[in-house]
Amino acid sequence: MRYRVNAPHVIAETIGGETIIVHLSTGCYFSLGGSAPAIWEQLAAGMPVDAVRQQLSARYDADDAELEAAVARIVDELQREELIVADAGENGAAPAATSASDAPAERAPFEQPTLSKFTDMQDIILLDPVHEVDARGWPHADPANAS
Repeated sequence: MRYRVNAPHVIAETIGGETIIVHLSTGCYFSLGGSAPAIWEQLAAGMPVDAVRQQLSARYDADDAELEAAVARIVDELQREELIVADAGENGAAPAATSASDAPAERAPFEQPTLSKFTDMQDIILLDPVHEVDARGWPHADPANAS
């Protein structure tokens, strides 16, 4: 199964190893921790969930059952918050997975993926008119209100 970012409602940026996601329709923002930024990056690139698990297995020192459960849990959370949606159009080739030779010589300790939700700026994010733009961009006066 493949997923995609729920664009245009969701935007994300990774800065200094921390991934911040903003859901523009709900005003909530999220922070990914542990191995979640690596999972997000791969899901956002269109990688199937099975390939994401394989990537984690090459990168982290953890057994397959632990990785499978962790990926399933974070994918479920991301879906529940409507940050990702199932990608029904599986046209085109899947992004290339990292080969075993690209894997680090020593696998890092596995950290459970975490998704932290914040609502403290919800009102401000929802008030922002910039994310409510049409194809012309912003700002444009509403012709109905022009005098």
